[in-house]
Amino acid sequence: MAQYGKLGITRMRAWLKRLGSIFLLSAGIAVCSDLLSYVAPSASLPATAAGWILASPQDCAKPIPAQFRNLRGTAGARRVCRGEYRGSPQVTVTIYDMPAWGRSAFDAWQKWQTQPGKMSFYKGRYFGVVESPNADMNTLSRFTVAIESALPPGSEGRR
Repeated sequence: MAQYGKLGITRMRAWLKRLGSIFLLSAGIAVCSDLLSYVAPSASLPATAAGWILASPQDCAKPIPAQFRNLRGTAGARRVCRGEYRGSPQVTVTIYDMPAWGRSAFDAWQKWQTQPGKMSFYKGRYFGVVESPNADMNTLSRFTVAIESALPPGSEGRR
């Protein structure tokens, strides 16, 4: 009977080692996949979008300045870029480069509160806000679609 007890303990230790190895491998894969998103180049704002022209070079910051962290869900952003576009009417776009998981672009988009003269979107790891106090929602939507098309492929949504 004592032999079966030692055999059972030995088998249990072997299974625990296997489970521990699987856990460590899974954690390593998760960390490395997030690190790859840090290495991937960040998207730039397009020079033109649906007839609007970028008025001046985009203003990008890393780490995120306090004035860009005022939107819910954007505190974990790795980089933020803002640009003003000339056209009728003038439009400002702010794009947040978010982590791939956790505080993601989708998470920030879900926390977005609809506001007059503003539209939010997410595409892949990017969350953006398009704003123009003088524009209607159709104009903002047309501009937003043009900005989204310039971003790398990924899941998307807008409101």
